[in-house]
Amino acid sequence: MTAELQRTAPSAWTPEELAAIREGLESAVERLRAESLQLSGAGDDVLHDELDVASQRSGMLQDAVQAQNLAAILEQTQAVLDRLSAGLYGVCASCSGEIGRPRLEAFPRATLCMTCAH
Repeated sequence: MTAELQRTAPSAWTPEELAAIREGLESAVERLRAESLQLSGAGDDVLHDELDVASQRSGMLQDAVQAQNLAAILEQTQAVLDRLSAGLYGVCASCSGEIGRPRLEAFPRATLCMTCAH
């Protein structure tokens, strides 16, 4: 099945463009991991009153949501890097059709064509 999908992969990307895409995605992975580590180290403040406690809880909730978002984006970015390594960048993960170049230029982590995404 993989060989069949690779044959339908768009050939509009040059090796240089794919290398630049890979570099950008790998850079994003590094940045996301650094942000995630930074979030995990936050919240070690000394609390003096109830307002401090409430403020800390609010901040912790925001950090938890942000950490979940970072983890999801990191997972999605890694999946796209895996697809790139497999020669499937630009191939829809759902229908095996082509993901339009404008979509990938705007959102390099896209794994679905516009039809399947909606």
